[in-house]
Amino acid sequence: MKEHDKSREEKEKRPFFTPLSLLILLVVCAAMAATLIPNFIRARGGGNLTHCKSELKKIGTAMEMYSTDYSGKYPTSMALLTPKYLKTIPECPAAGRVTYVATFGEGVAYNTHNFKDYYFIECRGDHHATVSVPENYPQYDGIQGLIER
Repeated sequence: MKEHDKSREEKEKRPFFTPLSLLILLVVCAAMAATLIPNFIRARGGGNLTHCKSELKKIGTAMEMYSTDYSGKYPTSMALLTPKYLKTIPECPAAGRVTYVATFGEGVAYNTHNFKDYYFIECRGDHHATVSVPENYPQYDGIQGLIER
């Protein structure tokens, strides 16, 4: 009976994890983290880019509503859209602040026909670099709408 008690004591004293098993567990966890974390970052970046495009579309819709009310003329500043057409100028979700910049008139990007009444809006900065989008993108204008890359 004493031998039986002795083997039970030895079993109770054995550690649950050996140093080798802990090392293996650590390596497996590190490998999983190295694989999953970049995927989560890309997924979040893709969601932010989609949200940013949606905000540009809202601004473009407000520009068109303004144009309808003012004999087909676009505003000369995005500030003229608030508060009647937009409560506030939206923020880029990736930047966490207002990064949308509008330019108006002739000689503006993508205004190849030099329309006098034209607008071009872009998200300034490289806030969407996590999803391999170039700087100052997404973009939206009064002719094409959302400019895809």
